[in-house]
Amino acid sequence: MQFLRNVSLCLMFVMVASCSGGSSPQPDATLGEVTVATRAPGPTPFIAHLGIRVERADLVRSVSYTIEPKAGTISRPVSITYSNAYLVRRQLLDVANRHLDVPVVGLYAGYQNKVSLQLTFADGSTRSDSAVIDTPVYQEAAPRYTAMDVKTPRQPGITLGYDFILLKNNATTPVVMDTDGNIRWAGAGITKAPSSTFLSGRFLAGSTEAPTLYRIELDGTSSTVNLSDPTLANFHHDLVPGKVGMLAEVDTRSGGSKILESVLAEIDADGRVLKQWDMAAIFRAAMSAGGDDPSGFVRDNADWFHMNSAIYSPVDDSLIVSSRENFVVKLDYQSGRIRWLLGDPNKHWYVNYPSLRALALTLTSGKMPVGQHSLSIAPDGKLMLFNNGTASYNNPAGTPAGVNPGFNAVSKYAIDESARTAAEVWTYEHNRDLWSNICSSAYQVNQGSYLIAYSSAYEHTRAKLIGLDANGKLAFDYEYPTQVCDTIFNAVVIDFGALVLQ
Repeated sequence: MQFLRNVSLCLMFVMVASCSGGSSPQPDATLGEVTVATRAPGPTPFIAHLGIRVERADLVRSVSYTIEPKAGTISRPVSITYSNAYLVRRQLLDVANRHLDVPVVGLYAGYQNKVSLQLTFADGSTRSDSAVIDTPVYQEAAPRYTAMDVKTPRQPGITLGYDFILLKNNATTPVVMDTDGNIRWAGAGITKAPSSTFLSGRFLAGSTEAPTLYRIELDGTSSTVNLSDPTLANFHHDLVPGKVGMLAEVDTRSGGSKILESVLAEIDADGRVLKQWDMAAIFRAAMSAGGDDPSGFVRDNADWFHMNSAIYSPVDDSLIVSSRENFVVKLDYQSGRIRWLLGDPNKHWYVNYPSLRALALTLTSGKMPVGQHSLSIAPDGKLMLFNNGTASYNNPAGTPAGVNPGFNAVSKYAIDESARTAAEVWTYEHNRDLWSNICSSAYQVNQGSYLIAYSSAYEHTRAKLIGLDANGKLAFDYEYPTQVCDTIFNAVVIDFGALVLQ
């Protein structure tokens, strides 16, 4: 099926009023002809290309476009600006042939999209244009995102600090949707992207099977790079910005064996491994120094740690890491020294090892993290996480696995490192009627609003995505079919409403 069935061009060269109430510079007649025509469809209905003939392509400084929202929707329009530097780097501006290729991403599938464009030139003048791009319906091999069940549609009277959501998943490339529930971006070519992020104008996704990083541009084109360290085996769980590069949970190889889910690496977009933290080495050293034998806790060929989230805190140059099996641990970024542990005192690590007990914070109020995912630092500086409420799966036989609350909560903690205490200062429990025992995420973002994903609810059959305003009022509630965590591993905010690519 042809992705662009019809493109209607309305050439409207106009002057644009300045903020002072005057007019921008009169379009220079020497700029010559500017005409628009379709060039090619993208790999999915959410992506198209408009080719523009520009007589003075050498004077183009930027091109912007905005997609008119569907009637009745609340999310902001998709609005993206490509700078000259971006156009040159991506080889979208061909000065010699007087041609500009504009990737238009964020289109509605199966819809006549009204798109407005604006070119800005070196003299400050602008020329505007518009197009109608008619796209086909999005076809999924197995309906997931197109099978959305709207429990509560986007509520018009509730303000959110975000309009677009990036869904990390085990089924396809990263997917972007708006808060009205419309899919606005999906690529092609890879079938798993739990370890993914959007950085410097493109999606990055780590392979779950090899030490390979996929780099997916907004127009759907992609490239791959291998990690520089040959001992690394694959990515698992999340991928987030770190101090210098990106923090990635990786498996490694040693002596022919695979080291499972206990190594954190900081990598860059070219696959260079900048720094690593080996939790086995860190905990063996700390436990031995504290007088314990670590062999019953740090166990080779076992998923003893199960790292599922890690973040960098610039406040004190530290890492905060989630070990689903045990606790949340804070490490010094440079040395890897353990600063504190926060977790269920009914588990193996606390009950049987005085060296680890000595590093534990005392909880003064609320619930301990249990089986947690998706660490973050909330806008108020508190530690936030999705509290799965799931006891340990892989503790040694005969040792305590800890409590099993059997419901989910989003928890915020105030940490007092001097007093060695932690307090749960805010929680959202959804009436304790949901239990996604694995995966899942929760973040507080702009204007205090929340984005929460229950990745594997209702016996691993449904993924639920909800938005709350700063006062906890429900802005939307959507459900999707899933197998375990395939549809939504993690959901984060992405800005497609005022994106400027340099």
